[in-house]
Amino acid sequence: MSSSSDRRRRSGFTLLELLLVIAILAIVSGTLIVAYDGLETKSAQGQATYNIAAVDSAIRTHRVVNKGLFADEWDSLLFVDNAATPTSWNRINLMPAKLRGKLGPHTLTADGVKALSAAGITKLRYLDGAKGYNNADRPAGTDPAIPNRAFDNPTRGWGATVTLAAGVQVAVVEAEGIANFNGSTPTNSSRLRDTAGLDDSIRHIVVAVGLGNNCTMVKSEERRSAGLSEAPVYKNVLPHEYGRFIALFHVASDNGAKGGTADNGTLEPGEYFGTARFIAAIDTKGDWYDEEGAEYEGQKE
Repeated sequence: MSSSSDRRRRSGFTLLELLLVIAILAIVSGTLIVAYDGLETKSAQGQATYNIAAVDSAIRTHRVVNKGLFADEWDSLLFVDNAATPTSWNRINLMPAKLRGKLGPHTLTADGVKALSAAGITKLRYLDGAKGYNNADRPAGTDPAIPNRAFDNPTRGWGATVTLAAGVQVAVVEAEGIANFNGSTPTNSSRLRDTAGLDDSIRHIVVAVGLGNNCTMVKSEERRSAGLSEAPVYKNVLPHEYGRFIALFHVASDNGAKGGTADNGTLEPGEYFGTARFIAAIDTKGDWYDEEGAEYEGQKE
């Protein structure tokens, strides 16, 4: 009887044993949480490194198959009060904070428009206040349900196409004498040196545009595409932020070309290129290929 009773008592966990098991599971699960912490970010960085290279290649391929013309109707990264009769412009409230410190506003001149047009870029997409878009900064979760589609036409988005002309504002990479959206003005062009090897001692105009689904590289009835059925997305942004990859087009350099005065802080007609030049693709935080790769490898935060 005693032996049978002992076996019945031993057939289950004692309270002490159960508490010990729970404690062990808690320790193991805590270790797993620590081990997996940061892997989502690291995965996004690895994917972004690959996508930056893929986007760069697709843009160049599109130019080849379209007789020297780049795609048109990129996302401008800007808001306009009324696309039909614009009077004021601003960066989109969906722009990641890090990117706001790397890009800034620039008003196109006739020479800038000519350079972009010669490269095939004649129109950009803007968020349109006349379509009901409120561009005020506000808490996460109150912006468009799909931020990457904000530049679409209603009912999905609030986008509108604006034909480029002198006086139209675009986003550019901060450079010597060109302020970013945070209001800080660099004293050199080191960001463009790092991103595309440009001379950091002079001013450059480099237009930044987003590769959205309205871009003719993705969907077009007029041009042959570069094989993109959907615009790629950069995942390492907050849920309410815009996350398309960004193309950079070099329009002018203050280098004294064709009768201009070098490094005088003014871009003169001769210093604008006849055709804008694609120089790099970056992610939506403004990181270029090597920078994103270094973050993935843990060499840079």
